[in-house]
Amino acid sequence: MTYSTKQVMAMTDLSKDALRYYEQIGILNPVARDKNRYRMYSEDDVTWLQMVKLMRSMGVKAESFIGQQGSTLAERRVFTAQYQQQVRRQIEQLQRIDRQLTEKLAFLDHLQTGADVKNEEAR
Repeated sequence: MTYSTKQVMAMTDLSKDALRYYEQIGILNPVARDKNRYRMYSEDDVTWLQMVKLMRSMGVKAESFIGQQGSTLAERRVFTAQYQQQVRRQIEQLQRIDRQLTEKLAFLDHLQTGADVKNEEAR
């Protein structure tokens, strides 16, 4: 089954410009055309665009998908697993930062409490 640009826009929530751009830079393989030269997207194109959109919403850069539409499911799984590891490293880093900020706030609270006590004694 094939889909028109308008149908793909509705199915993927991507603009016409985004669809053209993805094709132009190689995220999407060249799209077939009908006799009037209108783009006709395949089921594979739509599935790929939905995956790209999902991964983009999770912060994966568009450039990561250039030339990858023909990748196997195994290759896509490896890519996704690698991205998950990257996200987990970022989470660990953010947790370290959060612990440091918690310690800093506790230290500042301690200083503030000491300053409040001194101010009370001075009155």
